[in-house]
Amino acid sequence: MNPLIYKLSVKNGLIVGGISAVLSIVFYLINPMLQYTNLVVPILSFVIVIALLVILGIDVRKQTGGFWNFGQAFLSLIIMSAIIIFISLLVNFVIIKFVDPNLPTKINDVMADVTSQRLEKMGMDQDQIDKSTKMFTDGEFIAKLQPTFVNELVSFGWALLMYAVIDLIIAGCIKKKPPMFAPVSDSEELV
Repeated sequence: MNPLIYKLSVKNGLIVGGISAVLSIVFYLINPMLQYTNLVVPILSFVIVIALLVILGIDVRKQTGGFWNFGQAFLSLIIMSAIIIFISLLVNFVIIKFVDPNLPTKINDVMADVTSQRLEKMGMDQDQIDKSTKMFTDGEFIAKLQPTFVNELVSFGWALLMYAVIDLIIAGCIKKKPPMFAPVSDSEELV
């Protein structure tokens, strides 16, 4: 891999990861449950991160000569994505472990209520609702939110898989092959 691509990818990953971390902290400060109860917030954050991946991916391509193949584009994007995921998980870990250790319980309770209300509006009977919300009442969901090494590793893996699919699409869109024939300058033209 071109060292410049690697360097720029790491730098841009840190930039987008920092922006993502700031968004998470701002949303947490506004309302810790906002990211879990309002679908617009996580979708908006995700769209911002994807847009930045596209913009900064194109920027890396321009800074490394203006051309790169699909593999170089994907590798650059996956490096950025891995850094973004790591920073996001680190921020969430710090919030849950040190700032608000009761956050998993609060999230569980809010998610149980929101899910029950949505299922009621869809016309489900109480037995179906109870089955659908069982993970909130039996502690399964809280266990997945706890800041443990295994949970963080699983979260990292799933997030990287999701980003890899997105990165494949973005890489296909921003790859750019050099022209087959180099343009001839005026001094090279035959008379």
